[in-house]
Order: sequence, then structure tokens, then C-alpha cells
Amino acid sequence: MTETTANYDEPWKAAIGEYLPSFLSFFYPEIYNSINWEKTPISLDKELEQITASATTEKRYADKLFQVWLLNNRKKWLLIHIEVQSQYDREFPKRMFIYNYRAFDLYNQKVISLAILGDDSPSWRPSSYKYKFKKSRMRLDFDVVKLLDYKWEELSASNNVFATMVMAHLRTKSTTRNFTEREKWKWQLVRSLYEKGLSKFEIINLFKFIDKMMALPSELQQNLERKINQYEEEQKVELLSAMEERGMEKGAKKARIQDIIDLLQVRFLSVPETLVETLNNIEDLARLKQLHLETIRVNSVAEFEELVQDNSSEEN
Repeated sequence: MTETTANYDEPWKAAIGEYLPSFLSFFYPEIYNSINWEKTPISLDKELEQITASATTEKRYADKLFQVWLLNNRKKWLLIHIEVQSQYDREFPKRMFIYNYRAFDLYNQKVISLAILGDDSPSWRPSSYKYKFKKSRMRLDFDVVKLLDYKWEELSASNNVFATMVMAHLRTKSTTRNFTEREKWKWQLVRSLYEKGLSKFEIINLFKFIDKMMALPSELQQNLERKINQYEEEQKVELLSAMEERGMEKGAKKARIQDIIDLLQVRFLSVPETLVETLNNIEDLARLKQLHLETIRVNSVAEFEELVQDNSSEEN
């Protein structure tokens, strides 16, 4: 088992997608305080695919792109790049520059570039990319956060989702070759979720992120699960049962579909029964969430129906 077993990208990407306000308030409070949170941010996944399409590396990054509204109602694009490599990478600043200018070139949008450095080198802190010749100059400055800078005591005292994410990330990196130690830290982090008095839903969500990031061999994972079960019995607490989880997911899907229908009716007055039936047959909650965002941007019901059919074709 090697370090590559640890999964940094997916948990970070999922957490940012679900908790963008918490992400910005934790890492970039000035940006958080500039955003009008009464308007729901839009995740621009398709636009991001266009921006990163020419990347030649096989390595995946936990990139996210959002459209937000500032307090003065101006739109802004936030390009969030999570860099989780374990050592210096001379190409990183250039990659930040390329993603930024491609967004501007493709969509004529000014992009704010943010980077989280999760490597284990205290001295590596790139924050710009530049080149020049004679009087011709080009430079991009991007806002960087270094996870190594956070103090464990401060992270432990915080109830922000991303305090837990940072702790999980740091302990995963520090236990690359010691999975017994990683199991101990993983159990400590999971137990802290209960002790902070979080809701069942919050505990389940955070557990998903921690569990995927802090990957363990099957024997140690089973040992961890025994500890969790024993703790739940002793403390008379429990995570949601499988039945409760399915019920919550079913309710969330139903609510999301109704939100889509309601918004389409408000904008275009009527929604065909065939479209309602198609929406009811969609099981993927993430896809429904994206379609809900698309209802804001389409110009007609016909355009939305075409979008739904295109997505169905891609899945098949």
C-alpha cells in the first residue's frame, strides 16, 4: 500500500462543492465578506472542463469554478485549485496562469484564482507566475493558503467543516508509511465529530470526507469500524441507519425535482408532463442539483428539455 491510496482530490472537491460558504469563511474571509450570499453561487463544472481540457498531465486536481455575486451585485468567477502534491512542482504557477487566462479567453470573464497547498514542504510557497521581454511583461498573482501553517489546537477548537478537512489532510500526509498511526488519528477525528454535537447529517457528511481521504488497509478499517460501533453503543448515539439514509436521499431528490419544476413554471408558465416524468426518473441527486442550476440560465423550456436529453445521452 502506498501514499497514492490516500484520496485527497475527491473529498476536497466534494466538500468545497457542498460547503462553499464555509470554505471561503475559513480560508479567505475577506472574499467571503464580499459575497452576497442571498444569491446562490453557481457551480460551473462544464466551463471548468473546457478550461482544463488541454492539460497534458494525468494527475487529477480538485479544481472548482463558481460564479458568485458580490455585495454590489457584480458577478465574479472564483477558480479554486487544490494542490495536494508532496513536493515542489515547478509547473504549478504556470498551471494557475494557464487556467486563469483560458477562462478569460473562452468566456471573457475575469477570474479570481485561489490555491490551497497541501504539500509537506514549509518553504514552497508559489504565489505568482510571470514572464517578460524588454518592456513587455505578463504576471498573475494568486491567493495561496498553506495547510502546514495551521495550528492543531486552533483547528481542534473550530466547528468549521474545513478545520476537520485540514486535520484529516495533515494527518494523512504525516502517516504515509504508518497506517497504524493513521488509524489512531482517523478514530480521533471521527470521535471528535460526535463530541462537537453535530447533527447526524453533518456527521455523516464529514465522515464520508475523512473516510475517503484517510484510506486504510481492510484490517485497520475494520478495527476502526469496531471502535465506532462500540462508541455508539456506549454513548447511546448512532449514525443514520441505511433505511434513514435512503429516506433522506429520496426526500432530497423529490424536493430538488419540485424546485426545478417550480422555477421553470415561474419563468415559462408551464412545464410539459413528459418533462416532469423524465425528471422523476432521474436518480442521481448531483445531476438534479446541476439541472436545478441550469434552470436559471436556459432561455426556454425546450432548451431545458434538450439539455436533459443531452445529459441522458452522455450517461448512456
